[in-house]
Amino acid sequence: MIGTQIADRYQINHELGKGGMGVVYHAHDTLLNRDVAVKILSETELTAEGRERLLNEARAAAQLNHPNIITIHDAGESEGKTYIVMELTDGESLHSNPPQETAEIVSIARQVSAALDHAHQHGIVHRDLKPENVLFLPDGTVKLSDFGLARSTASRASTKGTISGTVFYMAPELAMGEEYDGRADLYALGVMLYELICGRLPFVGDDPLVVISQHLHTSVVPPRARNENIHPELDALILRLMSKSMQNRPASAAEVLESLDQLDLSKTVPGVAKELTLIDSIVRGRLVGRDSELQALRQHWLDAMQGHVQMVLISGEPGVGKTRLAEELVAFARLHGAEVLRGGCYEYEATVPYMPLTEALRDWVHVQPVEVLESQLENTAAELTKLAPEISARIGPVEPNPPLAPEQERLRLFDNFARF
Repeated sequence: MIGTQIADRYQINHELGKGGMGVVYHAHDTLLNRDVAVKILSETELTAEGRERLLNEARAAAQLNHPNIITIHDAGESEGKTYIVMELTDGESLHSNPPQETAEIVSIARQVSAALDHAHQHGIVHRDLKPENVLFLPDGTVKLSDFGLARSTASRASTKGTISGTVFYMAPELAMGEEYDGRADLYALGVMLYELICGRLPFVGDDPLVVISQHLHTSVVPPRARNENIHPELDALILRLMSKSMQNRPASAAEVLESLDQLDLSKTVPGVAKELTLIDSIVRGRLVGRDSELQALRQHWLDAMQGHVQMVLISGEPGVGKTRLAEELVAFARLHGAEVLRGGCYEYEATVPYMPLTEALRDWVHVQPVEVLESQLENTAAELTKLAPEISARIGPVEPNPPLAPEQERLRLFDNFARF
């Protein structure tokens, strides 16, 4: 690439760096006589559809005009190579040169929040916010790069269960391929702040699936348990940003910016005693000592994806981790696009008929669009409404089936549920 010209315009000078999506070069725009950064996207990482989507998102991001966002000048394809032309800066990433002082960290967070607020107001979600994409210029200005250029969540999980891309900053809804909005970026901002303040990530693991499972299920160790000098209001903000549910996070980046502006770091706060000394000595929130069982469950699921349908039973004494093991499998399956229905049956609810079936069905009914309910329930709605009355409330009155003897009615209910 060095010495060649892209699109008869951009003269490639030298390499600036490599990333998961391609290589960034220092280049000269011969038409406008200015130096620029040109990212050549990796051909092996993207399908034709993926390249087109990224180009469309790059063109949308090019409409952003904010002092804390790297400007995108151009995007296109030339001689089979997909490229994005960006503003050239001389900043270092937060990953390579993290700040040490709390005041500096808060200043960076303010600028990142302002950039996110501008982008979100224009309908653009970053989706891959991490220290590598935050540049810190010598004059103290922060610049965000790669807006809207994250790979789709669906492309992260392979048929072997491996995941490409950074998962340490990924919001739970992105990891699971669910609906998302700008609050996914706020979660990533919370993880970044946690890492900068505490000097470590909140969730770690050698296997990306282990990290995702912690994002989904593990409570965050409060930052003040890692750094007793952190301001309590900043501690509370980070915990809100890292809420598992989007609804519990700040509503917008503007709200985060307002909270940061109200921080008074000049006020001293009493130090707190080191917490969680025992729990810090173990691997918090990670499944320990169940590697062989988890691998077996993953293989059963992969077999099921190939059409070998089966039932798996997990047994053991109370408290040995059966539920957590099942949750690991649920996360693994959902990463592969599975629709998961889950229900529980507990001793104190022993008198509730068909409790696991009812719980699983009602949870599913609550979150499905009406058109999905109508197509998936088909001829089973009359019976399943007995377990989930919400069905008739969602799709309209359902004509009941003719009455039968009690035993036959029970068999008909089971048959309809099995068909569903």
